Amino acid sequence: MKKMTTGLVMALLAFCLVPKAEAGLIYLGLQGGISRQKASFAEIKFNTDTSFFYGAKAGVKFMMFAVELNYFQAAHNLDSSDVSVTMWQGRTVDYSYLGANLRWIFPIVVVEPYLTAGYGYYTVDIHDFNKDHNGGFNVGAGVELMLGKMFSLSAEGKYHHVNLDIDKKSFKVGDFSLTGGFNIYF
Repeated sequence: MKKMTTGLVMALLAFCLVPKAEAGLIYLGLQGGISRQKASFAEIKFNTDTSFFYGAKAGVKFMMFAVELNYFQAAHNLDSSDVSVTMWQGRTVDYSYLGANLRWIFPIVVVEPYLTAGYGYYTVDIHDFNKDHNGGFNVGAGVELMLGKMFSLSAEGKYHHVNLDIDKKSFKVGDFSLTGGFNIYF
């Protein structure tokens, strides 16, 4: 009885966790969503700002993994409740990311939940002040819903963190993004 139960569990896992052979391996996608940014500059703490962002991605799947290139852009407003930092009130920060992520996929028939982690190149441009770029990390989780062999919908949450040097002072950006997207497989 124990061997039969173990055999059934193994067969079920093999059925659920093996990617579908008929799906394409290469995909292109568009994504959009919200970016919730918390920035700090030297000793100044800014209020959290939520903004829309948009981007694109391209990836290659292999078994239970995918390597994905991502790009996104968002514009945030800097706002502080500290009245002594009036020079920062109303400034806009253009924030972009270009990088690569590794996805670890757990396919279950049509739905594919996954974990993701990556490293990329972040650029921050504070209008009428300064601009910098640096490498940073991101981690997240998501789910992809396959719509046949060529199309899918995706939803993903990620946390991005990068330290930049603006005017020779530390500008830290913590950003949580929540996206939805559409992918085409080839």
